[in-house]
Amino acid sequence: MQDANQTRLFSPAQIDGYLKRLEYDGDCSVSKKTLDELIWHHQLHIPFETLDCHDFNLEISLDPDAIYDKIVTRHRGGHCIETNSNFCRLLNSLGFDARPCLARVLFGNGEFTHPIDHRPTLVTLEGHTYFCDVGIGGPMPSAALDLDVSGWQELRADTYAVRPAPTNGWFDLVRQTSTWAQDPDAPEATSLDMIFSTIHCYESDYVFLNYYMTHHPEALHKSTRIVNLRTPDGFYMIWNDEYREFKNGKMILKQPIDGNLQKILLEKFQIAI
Repeated sequence: MQDANQTRLFSPAQIDGYLKRLEYDGDCSVSKKTLDELIWHHQLHIPFETLDCHDFNLEISLDPDAIYDKIVTRHRGGHCIETNSNFCRLLNSLGFDARPCLARVLFGNGEFTHPIDHRPTLVTLEGHTYFCDVGIGGPMPSAALDLDVSGWQELRADTYAVRPAPTNGWFDLVRQTSTWAQDPDAPEATSLDMIFSTIHCYESDYVFLNYYMTHHPEALHKSTRIVNLRTPDGFYMIWNDEYREFKNGKMILKQPIDGNLQKILLEKFQIAI
């Protein structure tokens, strides 16, 4: 059973506007190829960002039309609940069978007991379930990951594995790091980036999570200015008062913003504030 927000589909005009925002003019048939292309274009054009809750102290609305207006009409980004919610709605509007799931972002830190803090998307397609994420910016899987494949999955720009977690009902999302990719004979170098659950959940389950992440002073989204956007070979990042660039798994630039926030946002992330 889906709740009302999950069945509020985009109109044809809204779909066209969304695809233009993604600069995607390819095939929109329900297929793995289409799904992968949409993920890639989304990651390249819509940034993860916490500006509204961190810098401007604004309420983050989870109304589907408000999210569409922010991301598509006003050319902003959003945090994971906003971006992945919008993407999930797009997929369902195109005929995919998509639903949200719950996750904890780890990026190798091993802190398994902090609150659930992420919303990815699960897509059921041709008898398989796929993990999809457009809500971090990078690093994250550059295409859909098949939950039925136990080994490494080589994607467009990275390599990941999905493995059953020690806790029943959860899965580990493991990334092959650049060290191993550059030297296949080296010991396996991996990062446990996330754990996620396939339990069915509803849009209403994210109301409290959204409030906590955007209001609690210790929550990352509230306490930290983050802007993150994938590039074809890395990603751009703002972390508080620093601007960083990553390429092929390595940081190649790190510099203070020094009053250039608006300029950097516009030139690197196409965000006008």
